[in-house]
Amino acid sequence: MVAVIPDEDPSLEPTVHIHSHDEHVILYEFMRWFMEHLAEQVERCRIAFEQGETEADPRRCRSP
Repeated sequence: MVAVIPDEDPSLEPTVHIHSHDEHVILYEFMRWFMEHLAEQVERCRIAFEQGETEADPRRCRSP
């Protein structure tokens, strides 16, 4: 499972990609944790974008 956060344009919504050839069960608690983590990253990225920092330091949008 991969989250894509478009840091070049904060008006674009993040997307979640699940790559698999088979069906997999994702536990609810894990999905909640993942989405909360994603929301934190989106917030950091949007703040950095507003401050004009994403081009200078793209790591600002990544997990600490």
